[in-house]
Order: sequence, then structure tokens, then C-alpha cells
Amino acid sequence: MKLLMAEGFSNLSIESVAAAAGVGKTTIYRRYSGKLELVIAAMSSFMMLGEVADTGSLRGDLLGFHSHTGHGFSLRLLAGAGSTFLGAVLSEKERNPELLATFRRLVTDRRRAQYRTVIDRAARRGEIDKSVDPDYVASVLFGSMIARTIAGMELTDKVIEQTVDNMLNGLLKR
Repeated sequence: MKLLMAEGFSNLSIESVAAAAGVGKTTIYRRYSGKLELVIAAMSSFMMLGEVADTGSLRGDLLGFHSHTGHGFSLRLLAGAGSTFLGAVLSEKERNPELLATFRRLVTDRRRAQYRTVIDRAARRGEIDKSVDPDYVASVLFGSMIARTIAGMELTDKVIEQTVDNMLNGLLKR
């Protein structure tokens, strides 16, 4: 991951990965067919997504989803090395569309499925209307966090809590 973030996908080589790992190229090739497969494996381990706990409330579920106290997914992806990793993947959109497609499959699509679970639970509990679109909730919450990161603003648990609370003001039944 460090090499991918430092060199970008295009400049990353099996040779540099092998050298950094202190092994020969053949060791890498025994496990991975090439650079794309190696990077995909790194992505999968870096972006492990556990189950989202059912805290009994939409607010608790969403906070657990994003904050340090929960899975910390947003903070892990958007802070420090994570944002560099995300930038490396996004920068390859035109040259290596398969890399971004894989990221979407391994991370984004799985995360959206988790949002659907959280929103469906909240609707069953009667907290929100059944018509609430989980993809919209995901886009608003995560998109606002990406915007803060791009703007150079800090992303903390407190900011995540404020973001979730502001979103919930429009979603929760009164």
C-alpha cells in the first residue's frame, strides 16, 4: 500500500514491491498474476468492512459506521494514508478503469449494501419513512466527508457526529 500511495498505480512495479518486501519477484508472481491482482489484494485487506452493529437507533448505527468508536471506515479511508490511497485509485480512472471498477465492487458497493441494511432497520423500527433512499443517505454523508477532506478541513468524530445529526434532522419522523 505504501508503494501504491507513493508511486501511483502506473509507476508501481512488481520489482519495487518485491524489493520493499525483501523477496524475489518470483515470490510475488507465485501468489499474484500481476500488478492489478496484487493491488486488488492490498485494497481488500486495507478496506476490510465488518458488519454494522445494530445499536437500536439510526443515529447510533450511522455514528458507528463512520467514527473511530465504530468501524471508523470514513476516517480510515479519508485520513492520512487512506486519502492518499483513494487518490491513487481515482487518478487511474482513465488509464486503468478496471482498478476503479474493482474498488467500487470491493468497497463502494459493499458499503452501499451496508447503508441499505442500516436504513431498512431504521424504517422497520419506525424511525424514518420507508421511502428514504439509502444511496442518497450514503452520498450525502460520505460526500460531505470527502468534501471536507479535499478542502483540507479536519475530519474528526465530532465532525462526523455533527454531520450525522444534521442529516437526521431531515430524515427522522417527528
